[in-house]
Amino acid sequence: MSWFIYEVPEFNEDAARIEPFSDLRSRVVKLSGQAMADELESVRENAASTANTPTRALPGAENPHVFPIPYADSMILVGFIFELAREGRQLVVSPVEMPWLKDAVQAAS
Repeated sequence: MSWFIYEVPEFNEDAARIEPFSDLRSRVVKLSGQAMADELESVRENAASTANTPTRALPGAENPHVFPIPYADSMILVGFIFELAREGRQLVVSPVEMPWLKDAVQAAS
């Protein structure tokens, strides 16, 4: 899976829909079963391993925050928000491009 990675001071896009990964995983287990929850866990691991580099250390990649990304008619993708080791910085990892974040990062620099 390809990921778009954005380092931002704080991600609060649609804040009402941001939730801890553990909450989403619990809901997926209840609604769709363990196999779907395992697939969600695999996606989280892939996003974390792609984003975690020596210059962008992720201290706690197990329970990032997540946000929904509507995609197609009945499909929702999940984006991840990881806290960085550098205080006050977050890493947004998304399966779709979010150009407004790139612009915001450049404006903050």
